[in-house]
Amino acid sequence: MHIAIIGNSAAGLTAARTIRKIKPSAGITVISDESGPAYARCLIPEILAGVRDIPGIGYATQQFYQDYDINLRSGIKVSSINAVNHKLKLEGGQVIKYDRLLVATGASPVQPGWPGSDLPSVFTLRTASQAVMIRKMAIDCASAVVEGGGLVSLKAAYALKKRGVKDVAVIVRSPHILMKQLDRDSAGLVENDLTSVGIKFYYGTGLAAAIQGPRGELQSVELEDGRQLPAGLVVIGKGVQPNSELIRNAGGKINRGILVNEYLETSLPGIYAAGDCIEVTDSVTGAQVVSGLWTLAVEQGRIAGCNLAGQARKYPPPLTRLNSAQFGSVPFVSVGDVQGGDELAVYQGAGVYRKLCFRDNRLTGFIMAGLVDRAGVYTSLVKQAKKLSAPLKDRLINGKVTGADILPILTRQGGIQ
Repeated sequence: MHIAIIGNSAAGLTAARTIRKIKPSAGITVISDESGPAYARCLIPEILAGVRDIPGIGYATQQFYQDYDINLRSGIKVSSINAVNHKLKLEGGQVIKYDRLLVATGASPVQPGWPGSDLPSVFTLRTASQAVMIRKMAIDCASAVVEGGGLVSLKAAYALKKRGVKDVAVIVRSPHILMKQLDRDSAGLVENDLTSVGIKFYYGTGLAAAIQGPRGELQSVELEDGRQLPAGLVVIGKGVQPNSELIRNAGGKINRGILVNEYLETSLPGIYAAGDCIEVTDSVTGAQVVSGLWTLAVEQGRIAGCNLAGQARKYPPPLTRLNSAQFGSVPFVSVGDVQGGDELAVYQGAGVYRKLCFRDNRLTGFIMAGLVDRAGVYTSLVKQAKKLSAPLKDRLINGKVTGADILPILTRQGGIQ
C-alpha cells in the first residue's frame, strides 16, 4: 500500500508517524511546496522577534524522515488530483500513484489588492522565510505599518517594536483588537499594554495604497480615510483562507474549507483531509468553523493516520476557540464561546479582567486578562460541557475554584455538593 500526504506540517507529519507505527510495510510519500524539513508555523513570530532562528522552530529533522522511512518531496507543488485513477500530478508533469491520500495543505494569507501591495517591502507573515526577510528589513527601518488586529498582526507589531523600529502603527478595521478572542474591556487592557511600548492604533479604517518614494522605495501608506502614515515596511495580517482548491478541482465538496465526515474522509472515497484546510464542528457552538490551532491539526493528523492505515477512528467535535498570549505585561486567555450565553459573570479590578459565560448552568466560555490563574481548570469545564452545581458555579465566579473541585465532574458526573 502506498499512502501519499500533501502537506509537511503538523497534520501531515503526525499522520505519517501514525501510519508508520500501524503499518510498517506501507509506502509513505510526503509532498510539500516549501523546501526543507518541517517547522512549527505557530512559532514564526518568534523568528521575527529574534528569539529563534529557523532551526529553532524545526518540527522534524532529516533524521525523522529516515527513521520513519518517509519519502519527502519538498519544494514541489501538486497541481492536480485524479481521484478516479488515484494519481497526483506534480508541477513539471511527474505523476505519483497512491492507494490512499491525505490532503493537509493548510491555509494561505488573504492577499491585499490595493495599489502597491506587491511592493518588495509589503509582506504577509505565514512562512519562516518571510519572517527572516522582515527581520532583516527591520534593522534599518524607522517606521512600520501592520494591518489587522488579530494575534499574528499584534505579535508582528510587538516584535517590530522590540527589534528597534521607532514608529509602529497598527491599522484595525474592527472596533477593537482581537475581536475573535476578547471583548472590548479585555481588549482594552491588551491595547494599553501595547501602547505603553509606543505602538499606535488606528481604528475603523484599512490600507488603501502604498506610496513609493523617488527611487521606487516604499515611503508611506494611505488609509481609506485619506490619512497618510510613514512606512518603510508593511505587514499584512488579514487572516487566512483554507487551501482547498485541490479537492475542489478534483470534484470534492467544500464550503469555506474542505468538508469531511467523522472519520476525516472527504466526499472523494479514499481521500482524507486534516489541519487548517478543513471545516469542523465546534463542540461548544455547533458551528462549522475552520480552526488554525496547531494542537487540533496534530490530533486530526493522528486520527486521519489511523484511518488511512485501516484502523477506524472517529474525530469528535473539538473545542476550536482556545487562545492565549502575552505581549508585554498583560497575559490573556480566551476559551470557548465568549460572545454569548444566558448568564454572564464579569469581574474587573486594577489591571485584571475575568468574564465567564454560562448556558443552562454549563460553562461555555471565558476570558481572563491580566491574571490567568487556574485557566486550565476553567478550560477543562468548558471541554466537559456538564452542568455545574450551585456551589461549584459560585467558586468559579469568585475565582476560588481549584483542580480538586472539578475532579467529581471529570471522574463521575456531578459537581461538588
